[in-house]
Amino acid sequence: MFKDQLFSAFQEEGVEERLMLIRNRIDPFFEDVEKSVLPILNAESPQYHAFIAKHARRHRNPPPNTWVAFGKRTRGYKMVPHYEVGIWCDQLFIWLACEVNILDRSQIIQMLTHKKSQFLELRPLFYLSTNHMLKEETPLIDDAFSKAVLNYGEKRQTEVLIGRVLGKDDPILEDKKRTLRAITDTIIQLSTIWDK
Repeated sequence: MFKDQLFSAFQEEGVEERLMLIRNRIDPFFEDVEKSVLPILNAESPQYHAFIAKHARRHRNPPPNTWVAFGKRTRGYKMVPHYEVGIWCDQLFIWLACEVNILDRSQIIQMLTHKKSQFLELRPLFYLSTNHMLKEETPLIDDAFSKAVLNYGEKRQTEVLIGRVLGKDDPILEDKKRTLRAITDTIIQLSTIWDK
């Protein structure tokens, strides 16, 4: 089954063994995601670039997740708002991510505030998170969104992520085409708000 290809790598406890499974089973899927998502993001002008996680510094602990990111910089994505499609052992996520490494947060906060009502219209299928390293998404509601944006301006380690999370048992993940469609639909919805 397709979802076994996505999640089985995380059953392997060894670092090299898990990395090998990620490269052989998940990265080819991310290459398909890249082929589907880049034309959407670059429909008007070629700005976005794809970055599949390499986990090059992993030597002791196996990676708990893996991802492909799409950002507007050729030399990395973490310094700018970006889109991320990734996999934990029990879920697939699709985020618009404003993370800790963004230097000038004031412009990002202004954009998030300005587009707040549009993001809230994505409920109930979309969620909010304030830490991309944890599986702690919350419902995308007015108070939580406002608090996350406020904290993003005041607390260095806070982030703002908006997107969808599909649990391992979601029927969408049983089929590759349906999974890619869910990802592209989500990217279209997010980018229509963020990039316009």
